[in-house]
Amino acid sequence: MAKNLLSINDLSKDEIIDLIEFSNNFIDDEGNFRKEDLFPDKTIANVFCEPSTRTKSSFAIAANNLGCSVIDFNIDNSSIQKGESILETVDALHLMGVDLCVLRHPESVIKDLADYLPSMTFINAGEGSISHPTQALIDLKTIIDHKNSLDGLKIVIVGDLDHSRVTSSFLEGISNFDIDSLIFSGHPEMCTKYQNPKFGSYEPDMQKALQDADVVMTLRIQYERFDQDLNLDLDTYKSSYQLSSEKLEFAKGDAIIMHPGPVNYVEITEAVYDSENSVIRQQVANGVAIRMAVLSRFLSS
Repeated sequence: MAKNLLSINDLSKDEIIDLIEFSNNFIDDEGNFRKEDLFPDKTIANVFCEPSTRTKSSFAIAANNLGCSVIDFNIDNSSIQKGESILETVDALHLMGVDLCVLRHPESVIKDLADYLPSMTFINAGEGSISHPTQALIDLKTIIDHKNSLDGLKIVIVGDLDHSRVTSSFLEGISNFDIDSLIFSGHPEMCTKYQNPKFGSYEPDMQKALQDADVVMTLRIQYERFDQDLNLDLDTYKSSYQLSSEKLEFAKGDAIIMHPGPVNYVEITEAVYDSENSVIRQQVANGVAIRMAVLSRFLSS
């Protein structure tokens, strides 16, 4: 296994399956997370240069459950506000004895950091609109939990694909498996990068895209983009691309509905979020198990 997790492409198909199966060991029969003092001598820094609730909290909980010391790095109170570069900041943490850095950053900086500090381990917790490898592992685990396998599935991804690091990482992960089909759907102005994809196909008509789907992944739409970038009316958008109970009828009866969060009910209705098909809350819980598995593997390597 590679020393760092910068991208899902750092993992082979066997390593992806191994991490997902390994993560199941951290959940007991009641669905609670096991607490095992496996790494009491390791210090982890959570360095988040963008807002996060689920990813940041689940990494912190995962590290605490494994017995690690956790430094919650707050960018607002740091020397980055005085002009210090992210490289100088992470180097300082490294010199203070941090073993592993969990990094979220709006730009592509993590590879340069990993090259500059080869004795430190890096986990990518979200990089611009490029990459979010642990979210892809969570999504793959959630699908396997409900469908037993990824093979033969029809998977549909709907939303603001162009700005989605979740989509790019999921694509890297799922391309290892023998799925039936992957369909991208969403407003053409939000899916410019996915209209002629190397893997999968684009279908602008959401009802056609959903036909017989096994898995429907909805992605967050930022309200501010409607005002700033797109000449779109929110209600018109919702009528075409919001996942409603009516549109869900086109998918298979046992289709699962996913969303990486936070949900703002532009992408899906509250009725769909609360439906039996929705596994969105399980995705959040799976985040802790997957991140315990990832931290264990990379702290041991």
